[in-house]
Amino acid sequence: MKPGSSSHRRRSLRAGTAMVLAISLFATACSDDDSGSSDTTAQDTTETTEAPAEVSIGVELVDYPDFTTDVMATSPELLESMAFDYASTLAEGEEPEMERFLFGYVPVEVFNRIFDGDESETPGLLWLMWLSGYFGGRWLRGEIEVAQPGAPLTTYSKTPDQVTFDSIMATAKVGLDAAAADDATVLEYARESLYDKPPTEPDGDPIRGLTDNFGYNKGYMLQILEVPPEGLEAGPAYQITCGGLFDCAYATPRLTVLTELAELQAQVAAGEGEFAGLAAELKTIQDEAEPRGRMVWSSGLSVKGFPQKSYDQLLDVSSSFLETVQATALVMIDAAATENAARARTGAIANAAMGVWLSGYRVGLIFGDGDKVLPAFTTPQ
Repeated sequence: MKPGSSSHRRRSLRAGTAMVLAISLFATACSDDDSGSSDTTAQDTTETTEAPAEVSIGVELVDYPDFTTDVMATSPELLESMAFDYASTLAEGEEPEMERFLFGYVPVEVFNRIFDGDESETPGLLWLMWLSGYFGGRWLRGEIEVAQPGAPLTTYSKTPDQVTFDSIMATAKVGLDAAAADDATVLEYARESLYDKPPTEPDGDPIRGLTDNFGYNKGYMLQILEVPPEGLEAGPAYQITCGGLFDCAYATPRLTVLTELAELQAQVAAGEGEFAGLAAELKTIQDEAEPRGRMVWSSGLSVKGFPQKSYDQLLDVSSSFLETVQATALVMIDAAATENAARARTGAIANAAMGVWLSGYRVGLIFGDGDKVLPAFTTPQ
């Protein structure tokens, strides 16, 4: 692994020093006019303006798997702009939280930008998803180790390596290449993305498609909502209600495109019109995946012993991921059923980003060595 702490420190937005990735918020205080006289003739009126008060917040990265690839690109500018936007959402006196920023705000913003259709940022957005996924997995591993020292997960560790990383990037590249290909190729990719693919190794698991991923993560989310740690409860902001195919509604939805896809979602869930045959096939896959998602948090993993803050954070990131799977799946089923190549291209990029996020999370989750340290917010001097 390559150290991320020094190589990714970047300049303040104002100062331009290459010390730390920083954002600056400004407040300007102006004094009242002082006329100095009641004379109605021309007055010597002076306005005194104080210098802008700068409040800065930086992001300092720590070690993470950073192997050579041409699929994604380190983009401190994107991280900088998102840190600025995130800080702008905080109430006066509210402290920034890295978990909320990196696991919640960043992935939602990445997918909002992807669904907006600007492909120029794609390599940098994939890098952000890698950071979010990897550190999210490391964070969850650390929480489980503290809450459940004897959990099966704590007995296994695999160090991130170039071979695994290359495989993850190769899978993402398939999606990116499809997005850049002719209409027939990207429409074929859209349809295939909804289904599982055969395992790559004997006795291995299938490579899961979007439909299985949605069903699995729906079951995962419902399980941790319904069975919270003893003495805790899931707040109303994290509640979801689910119905048919690719059909969940969120108490606090954050992915903008889901609102735009609401009519399509209703048609798909009802299996109407051009979606009828495809929806019936996919609903079976989704329904078979849901129990697996529930099982992983009722037998393999557990939220037992989590404090309220950590439980809330797990609900937050799980809800965000389910939203992104749902949106991508809806875009892909629409593209496949209506032969909408433009929509398929957007979905292909979203699917690539989701794969990087999920794979990074798995890499971080099974890497048990060392302290589970996250990037930190810093105040530049």
